[in-house]
Amino acid sequence: MSRRTLRRSALVIAAAAATAATSFATPAFAAQPAATGPSDINGYRAVGYFMADSPVTRDFQVADLVTSGAIANLTHLNYAFGNVTTDFVCDTLDEPGEGDAQNDFLRQVSAADSVDGVADVPGQTLAGNFNQLKKLKAVSPYTKVLVSLGGWTWSDNFSEAASTAEGRTRLVDSCVDLWIKGDLPVIDGKGGPGAAAGVFDGIDIDWEWPVTGGETANARPEDKENFLLLMEEFRAALDEAGAETGEHYELSAFAPAGGWNAGEGGWLDPRLFAAVDFLNVQGYDFHGGWVPNTTGHQGNLHPDGAENWGLGLDGALGMYVNAGADPSQINAGLAAYGHGWYGVTDGSAGWTPAAGYIGTKTYAELRNIGKAYFDPAIGASWRYDGDQWWSYDDPTSVQAKAEYVAEQGYGGAMWWDLTGDYKNELGNALGSTLRAATPGPAIDDSCAAPWYATGVYNAGDVVSHNGVEYTAKWWTRNQVPGDKNGPWQQVGGCGTTPDPAPVACAGTWDAKAVYNAGQRVTRAGVTYVAQWYTKGELPGSVTWGSWDPVGPCTS
Repeated sequence: MSRRTLRRSALVIAAAAATAATSFATPAFAAQPAATGPSDINGYRAVGYFMADSPVTRDFQVADLVTSGAIANLTHLNYAFGNVTTDFVCDTLDEPGEGDAQNDFLRQVSAADSVDGVADVPGQTLAGNFNQLKKLKAVSPYTKVLVSLGGWTWSDNFSEAASTAEGRTRLVDSCVDLWIKGDLPVIDGKGGPGAAAGVFDGIDIDWEWPVTGGETANARPEDKENFLLLMEEFRAALDEAGAETGEHYELSAFAPAGGWNAGEGGWLDPRLFAAVDFLNVQGYDFHGGWVPNTTGHQGNLHPDGAENWGLGLDGALGMYVNAGADPSQINAGLAAYGHGWYGVTDGSAGWTPAAGYIGTKTYAELRNIGKAYFDPAIGASWRYDGDQWWSYDDPTSVQAKAEYVAEQGYGGAMWWDLTGDYKNELGNALGSTLRAATPGPAIDDSCAAPWYATGVYNAGDVVSHNGVEYTAKWWTRNQVPGDKNGPWQQVGGCGTTPDPAPVACAGTWDAKAVYNAGQRVTRAGVTYVAQWYTKGELPGSVTWGSWDPVGPCTS
């Protein structure tokens, strides 16, 4: 039996969220910035959107991703947004509605707001966010930075730009020149050919939405085919650019959760799956202000009966797999904000009467409003203060969704958007859960079981870490493999050691249950054994805790 089989067969643990999310614990160990490539978070992706204007509108700087620790829980950063202008090309102009050159590369960043503490100075060819992103990549060199094109507001020109073969080629060539080759317009002495070279590692397409439209009505029936042709042309152009530089430039897209626009717009076509590296599937905005007089869950993991047309994150993700996508290509969309209603007299559940809709607030603004609630049956969190009712994601619901991603073999998760988090609480909930889970799809099938920080290892035990296998020289816990003077001895690359014995899956951990030494539970595809009496400690969350991970399990 292969190691991948040990990790992947029968990892659908139906009741995993039912008890685990009632007690979220922050791990005692600190994750480090990405330094090992795409498998940094145990083989999973963690994609976060960063809004171009957030340094000004929210005082959230690129540097805050480092100081908050968020960068340690990201494999990909999506810069939002690049525009398809009224000339039907990619451009970043210092004109309203046509670009955001001021934030992109013109604005001088102070030393206090800079990633490396060094202020921009007059005469720099590249300043603003782009220069900070270059500095961010120096801190975390394997974090991929992609530019996201479009979004809800700037998708209005996609349909026309993609409507002809000549238009698609013109658009794609301009996007590659601007974002990949870094050929910026010259504005006030800044920019120029190659000025932003090396900032971006790929392109994310946020066309909202082909055929059905979004904020604007600029859509047409032929968008479906034109969208697929456009994505195929982007793939070919990025591959051609990569052949010149030796890089693999990634192509991703923001994909809808509803079957009606997904099907009509070409999102469920295998041609799309062949073109993209991955899809970020919208897992939020299931319910909102368009229903002002009824509360409801905006990002539930599982359907809440027939409410809200039966929408749930599980069905949205599964829709793409059922259409032929590999699960490893699919990322679960998570929201760092919530929708709120007022005049609510019963806050114990969703789908109750409200006097009206409030709007949206970030998680940072919501985290202390009223009382927190979580329904494990549907994987949804909300807050209620006696009047206001807010649907949002919190560490408890994020944990449940991350466990589901791991159990189902999906590629990872995505945030809209990073500026809504509070001191990396949501990002840490995602990252720490995935690190404690069964290895993700990006881990080599031949690797031994991964090293877990919470694991107790004795002499002779074998683990893999960053694509290398190690054997323990003596008893060890929470000592990272790779230190020459440490307890781990390198034995070779993945596949060097024999396959381990199968580990059986156990029952789901229950926060209210008492466990004694020797009892086993399974969380996120990993079986744990209790070392002593324990109650309420989430397996994999406490470095020096009571639970020892035996390893990824099979039924």
